[in-house]
Amino acid sequence: MSDIENQTNGDAALDESQACYVYVPASSTKALGPRSKKRRKISHATSASEGHQESSFVPLLGGREEPESVAARASTFESAWDEQETLLTRVLNDVNSQTVDDIVKFIDDVDPKENTNRIPTGLVAAGLSANASQSMFAAVADRIKENASHLVISMVASQCSNLKSALKLIIRDATNQGSIDDLDEEAVDACQDVRLLDYDLQSLQEHTQKHSITRMIIYFPNSESIDGNLLADLIDVLSSWQGRIPFVLLFEIATSVELFQEKLPRATIRRLQGTSFETKDAAETLELMFEAFTSPRQSRLLYIGPNVSKMLLDRQMEYTQSAQAFIGSLKYAHMMHLFANALSSLLHNVNMPEPTPLQHEHCEAIRSLPSFRRYVENLLEDGELSDSKKLLDDDTFLQDTAYDLVQQGLRSLHDLHDAIAMTHTIQSSIPSKTKNPWSKLWLMGMSGDLAESPLVREVLLSVRKLPSDSMSNLLSDLSAHTIPDVLDLQNNLNNLLSTTKDHTIPLRSEYDVHHSTVRTTVIAQKVSLSKHKSTLSKEDAAYSHLVDRIDLRLKNYLSKSLIHPKSLPLHEIFLFDIKSPAREVFAPAPRQALERALSAPHDYLDCDCCDGRENGLAGTQPATAILYQLYLESGAVINISDLWSAFYAILGPEDGEGGEGREEQILALFYRGLAELRYLGMVKNSRKKTDHLTKLAWKGL
Repeated sequence: MSDIENQTNGDAALDESQACYVYVPASSTKALGPRSKKRRKISHATSASEGHQESSFVPLLGGREEPESVAARASTFESAWDEQETLLTRVLNDVNSQTVDDIVKFIDDVDPKENTNRIPTGLVAAGLSANASQSMFAAVADRIKENASHLVISMVASQCSNLKSALKLIIRDATNQGSIDDLDEEAVDACQDVRLLDYDLQSLQEHTQKHSITRMIIYFPNSESIDGNLLADLIDVLSSWQGRIPFVLLFEIATSVELFQEKLPRATIRRLQGTSFETKDAAETLELMFEAFTSPRQSRLLYIGPNVSKMLLDRQMEYTQSAQAFIGSLKYAHMMHLFANALSSLLHNVNMPEPTPLQHEHCEAIRSLPSFRRYVENLLEDGELSDSKKLLDDDTFLQDTAYDLVQQGLRSLHDLHDAIAMTHTIQSSIPSKTKNPWSKLWLMGMSGDLAESPLVREVLLSVRKLPSDSMSNLLSDLSAHTIPDVLDLQNNLNNLLSTTKDHTIPLRSEYDVHHSTVRTTVIAQKVSLSKHKSTLSKEDAAYSHLVDRIDLRLKNYLSKSLIHPKSLPLHEIFLFDIKSPAREVFAPAPRQALERALSAPHDYLDCDCCDGRENGLAGTQPATAILYQLYLESGAVINISDLWSAFYAILGPEDGEGGEGREEQILALFYRGLAELRYLGMVKNSRKKTDHLTKLAWKGL
């Protein structure tokens, strides 16, 4: 009895000394004492980052630019680019909207339980736009995830090197999609049943049954990058579980469906029930985005010039980059101008009734612009001596004139874009006319080559040959542009058509080929051809007169609007077309820069000790540069001993100087230089000779 009492007392003592935990809410942490120094306060970090973002635009004009002007440039960039980004994103979402709808409809309509022997499979032929299809599949995933009974899993080649890792990825991604409570319950179930391996699809089957999953969509981006044998084995395994797990496969194909089928065995292909989907070509997508970016808008404050635009288009077509990369390039072009041009602050106040006064430094910067100097010279040639002197001496008069010139320049560029759009509209309205892409017309118009081009003459000639029904449709399309008297011309045409006797036969002008006849005359065994015009009816004559009026209006409008943008005064403020800094960013040449830095280090170091030496070798140069120049003089295989001898001869001590300590230092520099050349991919160890190096790169290639 006493033993039982002692044991009871001991248990009670243990119960009294058990540990307990106190939960303190986050709101009352300040009452417990000061914050630990090692803990980071997120709110402070966030506010600091926001403050850094606000100050990303630095003062220009030698640091004398006022904070209001800096904030104006930053605000102009945000407002200008937000409008462009919204428009480009909308176009990008609408490009493949039909394909997205078809894929979502395919997933909703297919029933994996109907045919347990074959897996429903969607083959999306993205072609060269495979890199640009990321946004399309993101839209598909967002649409699919709206249904709680659908799961989307992405299979990337780098994450599934073998069959086990692929199955693990499918199970992990599928079971991780859910609420926290569901994940906790599944973790408890997994602990209770430890016999299932992490690549056993039975756990995925239990997950689908528990959560009533009706579609398990597995998406393969860049499916060609996955090994064919691995893909075949994975399809075979998934097919064996098709009756228990509702799999649906989506493959992104960059080549073609035929080439994709060739990499799979026939037995594997028979396990798939394929449906193909086509996407828009990358060139067509780029054309639509560029047309939306350069379309005329009254609210536009900054224009990208033809040189920079052509460089971006060529880069996009040559390297087939994604649409997001193209949008990022356009954003960088906007930021490059507004960040580095102090005069771009005028764009912020150009439409205000009372613009902010300019600094004296701004006025001096305006006076140094080449377009402003040409403007003053033109005033002097016209005899405006008083205004020319005020522009050079009076800052207030210069400010008012600068704002007026910027407003006039923006209106002129808007009219130029409208004239380019009108030319594109006319080409689209003529069925038999070869349609030039918008980018070609825009580049010609912004370069000043469109006004006198044969293209415009052919377009106007085609307009004169249009019959009355096609002319009526053309005038309806041209009503969206700012062509003067286009509505009156359309009303005159409608009145003329209402007076015709036969409305089924369109009216034709005297320029139409139907009113021209060719006569053949044989004189002295020589055949001569001559054209003659037939007699016009009263209605056709009236229509010909109306066509002449339309042709005159179009010619006057195009000759007035198709100007050279760089002929506008102060175009440097609202037109960014500086190619040299943009080329280094959008089309960098890192190898050329690296070769120049190693072969001529004085161009970058700007030191007096090795300035412009003709032989290119000097002991004061960096060790890597010396080894690189010796490397250029060697053959395909380099003897390390000979290279060390030449290197030591350049850096070695003179007679009576240094010693072993100096030689060790030079040897350390030699090893470091060789390591850097090997890191740059210029040399590697030779397999045939252990004391030799193999040359991997040649200069200029």
